[in-house]
Amino acid sequence: MKKILFFTPHGGRTGSEMLLWNIFQNLNTTKFQVAVYCDKIGPLKSLLPSHIPYYTSPFNSSGLKIIAYKLLIKLNFSVYEQNIINIHRKFKFDYWYLNTNHSGHFAKLAQKLGVKIISHISEMPYLLYESVLAKDIQEMLKAEMTICLSETGKQSLKIMGANNVKLLYPSIDLKNILPSESNKKTIKLKLNIPSDAYVWAMSGSLIYRKGIDYLPKIVRLMKEKDKKCFFIWMGGGTNNASEYFFRKELAYYQCDNVVLTGALNTEYYDYFDLADGFLLPSHEETFGMVNVEAAYLGKPIITFNSGGVVDIMREGMGKVVESWNVEDLVDSMIDLMEGRIEVNKEIMRQRALEFDAPKMYLEWEALMDSLP
Repeated sequence: MKKILFFTPHGGRTGSEMLLWNIFQNLNTTKFQVAVYCDKIGPLKSLLPSHIPYYTSPFNSSGLKIIAYKLLIKLNFSVYEQNIINIHRKFKFDYWYLNTNHSGHFAKLAQKLGVKIISHISEMPYLLYESVLAKDIQEMLKAEMTICLSETGKQSLKIMGANNVKLLYPSIDLKNILPSESNKKTIKLKLNIPSDAYVWAMSGSLIYRKGIDYLPKIVRLMKEKDKKCFFIWMGGGTNNASEYFFRKELAYYQCDNVVLTGALNTEYYDYFDLADGFLLPSHEETFGMVNVEAAYLGKPIITFNSGGVVDIMREGMGKVVESWNVEDLVDSMIDLMEGRIEVNKEIMRQRALEFDAPKMYLEWEALMDSLP
């Protein structure tokens, strides 16, 4: 039996962390004993199978414990590091599994303890690496195995000299995609969507990497071309100034046909299923699981070539725009709206089924079996 301690940054509903939780839900417990360490107590903690322990930073404590930890820090005792060492010694793990490049700072401690690591890197090498130290990535790439999400990601890791690079596409629990017709009707009325408008869905955090800067331009061009559209952006907000500017820009140009839903939970697929098409304006996506959701729901996709999306797309699913020109993107959207791009919903659904969680879990298990 392999014992694995998983490190993950937030415990939240990001694609890279949902990927882990899909593994946990399908885990063969006769072959693996696992635990999870996360610096934060995210919403996914409540969805973790009961047999999997969840550990977090000692600084998530309160009261006398925090006072004691602060005193120990003043005495040069590494409270944070010792907490992880204690977890490791309790189970004597064979591997530490570092999920995303934000877990790279644990690699040095693993090396100190003589623990082998597996690195699962979900990021592309520019925008998503800006907040990560080069030395942490360098340590992550010394792993026994480095797992990536797409051919684009694989090439990036090879350029950086990663050891034993393996491609594992992300998974999605398709059985949970169950839009409610009654909820959809209620939401459509609430949003006041015109009956003759073509509805475009988008999804992701309201950040630059996801292409929020493109949306005001897209909306204005559609109005200039007299195309009746409605835009729904499903995703959580931030407190940063770029989102503030984005919202002010939408208001300045009177983009009153745009709805920003904020983070959604149970109603997410109800909103998604209101759409006629899915738009992915991202600057960078290592894979983009939301495209698989769109395909499963039969929503044709228009996207820039932002990375891993090209691994997903097939003839009949929409179009990848290579130019990075917003006018070209809008022209492709109009071509789809007016029937000049062929759409095959059966091809989309069958492609989505290839990423179903139980199937992809077996591929992950095979990778783990290949390790000593």
